Amino acid sequence: MIYKRNKKNKIMSSICVTLAAVIISTGVSSVNVRADEDRHQNPVYSYEDLSSSESSEENKVDNDISDGQLQSSEKAVSNIENINTSPFDFDGTVLRTDGVIKGIEGVTPSSRKYDPRDYGLTTQVKDQQKLGICWTFAGNAALETFLKKNGYGTYNFSEEHMRWWAKGGQNNWDIGDTEGSTNETSIGYFTSWSGPKMGEDISYNGNQTTSEGAKRPHNYDSAKMSDYRVLDVVNVASDKTSVKSAILKYGAITSGYYDSPQYMNKDLTAFYCDEQLGQTHAITIVGWDDDYPAGNFTGKAKPHNNGAWLIKNSWGKYNKENGYMWISYEDKTILSYTDNYAIGRVRKDLKQRMYQHEYSMSSTISGKLLTGANKFKFGKHESLQGIMFATDSIGAHYELYFVPEVKGNLKFHQKYFIKSGTVPFSGYITSDIDNFPLPTGNGALAVKIDNSINNKKSTLGLEKNVANFNMFKAKASVGESFILSNGVFHDLNRMEKYKPANLVIKGITKPVDGGIVMAGGNRYDTAAKISSSGWSSSENLVLVNGKAIADALTSTPLAKLKDAPILLTENDRLNANVVKEINRLGVKNVTIIGGETSISSKVEKELKNKKINVERIYGKDRFGTSNMIAKEVLKLNDKVDSISVVNGYTGLADAISFSSVAGEKSIPILLVDRKGKLKSPSEISNSEKVKKTFIIGGDKSVPNLVEKDLVNPTRISGKDRNNTNAKILEKFYDKESIDNVFIAKDGLNDEDMLIDGLAVGAYASKVYSPIVISHGKLSDEQRDVLKNKKVKNYIQVGNGMNSMATTELLILSSKK
Repeated sequence: MIYKRNKKNKIMSSICVTLAAVIISTGVSSVNVRADEDRHQNPVYSYEDLSSSESSEENKVDNDISDGQLQSSEKAVSNIENINTSPFDFDGTVLRTDGVIKGIEGVTPSSRKYDPRDYGLTTQVKDQQKLGICWTFAGNAALETFLKKNGYGTYNFSEEHMRWWAKGGQNNWDIGDTEGSTNETSIGYFTSWSGPKMGEDISYNGNQTTSEGAKRPHNYDSAKMSDYRVLDVVNVASDKTSVKSAILKYGAITSGYYDSPQYMNKDLTAFYCDEQLGQTHAITIVGWDDDYPAGNFTGKAKPHNNGAWLIKNSWGKYNKENGYMWISYEDKTILSYTDNYAIGRVRKDLKQRMYQHEYSMSSTISGKLLTGANKFKFGKHESLQGIMFATDSIGAHYELYFVPEVKGNLKFHQKYFIKSGTVPFSGYITSDIDNFPLPTGNGALAVKIDNSINNKKSTLGLEKNVANFNMFKAKASVGESFILSNGVFHDLNRMEKYKPANLVIKGITKPVDGGIVMAGGNRYDTAAKISSSGWSSSENLVLVNGKAIADALTSTPLAKLKDAPILLTENDRLNANVVKEINRLGVKNVTIIGGETSISSKVEKELKNKKINVERIYGKDRFGTSNMIAKEVLKLNDKVDSISVVNGYTGLADAISFSSVAGEKSIPILLVDRKGKLKSPSEISNSEKVKKTFIIGGDKSVPNLVEKDLVNPTRISGKDRNNTNAKILEKFYDKESIDNVFIAKDGLNDEDMLIDGLAVGAYASKVYSPIVISHGKLSDEQRDVLKNKKVKNYIQVGNGMNSMATTELLILSSKK
């Protein structure tokens, strides 16, 4: 790109002219968009007249929300107070480094000079040639220097790969070869784990633009990533001590300056500009010399004092400093904007996965107290190992949460606390997490920032559309990013003030090995999969209504005695899954549980037409049905010596928990009504064979007064359904080793979700294995009972939040 002189004798690149309004009007992260002319060993400058183009008031766009109202594209959304967006303008981190620094012992920020070349801490100087993509070189130089400085090795990263990453809008950017960009782009590339890749694998093609036929590298996707992933990026304050401290600690800082030959000395080693002209060229700052002579700056202007920054350039070894250059401390363009970054922390690749919607922030969102969340669709059995977010609320208290999605809505009141801490610096921060179990499917990661301790607003990074900035167009969809107000999450992309916009909140996960999932597309399919897993053939089948769990929850002991799977069907038709299983199993006898209001005579007739013997067991209500099932159990096994009692309304989950025990030991399950009354059949109440009664649930579920009518009662209960489940596990599955543990939903938020647990009861009892019930993470009591057991198979039954407990058990197992 050719530099041009305007009528006011100011030098600026044409790209700066076109972005003059952008500086004021958009949420663009910095205004220092850089695009360089052709650069070779000896840069050549030329000039021509260009009239000044100043930003005008009419170009201004107000990104702040002054009235506290956010309007949806469809309708007004509820009041969200004190939430504002603003152009990206991080305050930067004030750094003070004292003590011994690895590799440069004896040098401190108060030292007069530091030159990394004296310590062997530099990486190769590169040449960007004819392309205006200095930002790729500045970004890679910062990471390469960090790795070299901190003992990770010497690397040469591919600017060509980063160049093509920023093209075509794939990751929201479409940056031309001569357009330039800000340092947020390279930082977004690193923090999205899109790169880097190696220069030896994808070599630089700096002498050909896309308009001249340059093509995306054939191995763009297949080339190996580097060994390291960037976790933290520090946005550095522009004061001298902070910059020096950052150089000593991290190796290099991205920045920029206003490149112009009139401010350069003759041998192209020293530069000083005394005008606030913006920035047109990205570089990295790698050292300093407080005594660098002011007399060396022989360009248009002269600084008053000695002292300069040592910068690494990207024009090859074009001068006697072999590609390095000195810029005066007094230069008015270097460090004049906010995209001054140092790589703060990396980690060897652990084969982790990153969930993200944002690829490079362009704005910030702020509020007195700010809670933002990004929703993702997580894969099978993944553990959360980190959350990355961006903020400049240094010293603020932060909290991290997992927020479940319930019936399509994020429920903050059902959140899981993950971790808290203090914001250590301004920039991208990764908070490491010790394997938090995630459910399979939708859920959100939330970050809460509270900066009230500093009496400042709380901020989060935001990728937001940038007006008049054509190289960057944010991509975002409804259902991705949310802001919390009054306990309710509001979708940013339903708000005209924001959309398209995504918060800088990323999840870092890793799959947990093991685990079996028995789940179909719906409950009927899931029951069929349980059947196919547990039975290669069976003459008998127990059939229940897929929506009538109360009628059928006591049927497991009967199914076990008949060695029959439990399948689900609709009221007035035989489900297709049932038909397939009948044919596969070779079923000859079907026991229908429930009256014709549960499973109609039409279904019964359909079965009989298949030459299948059909019997129906039912009572006038769920209590009558449980009694009839108990009678049938007594008829099939005359050695029954125990019964169990649960509440027929509030104890359905308790019945599921106990069903595998009841099936294994042929223990009939009887139901008490809402008042705690039990009407057991005479065959049980008059039986001399019954020697013991298990009461499942607390006294609010099954009142103590019932005990006087029961034989040798033993109560098994916890403070809730999950802890009652733990007590059952503790009492009946006390061996150190268990072949299988089945994990089913506990129906806490929706009783109907217990149906998968009903379907698996017969299989669990057949293989002498417990059922764990959960609506998310395990309870402390469940975890304590299971954490030391040796389990061959953890089997998730159905899809849902029980997948979270399955993942947790797999994590516990992996730590043994």
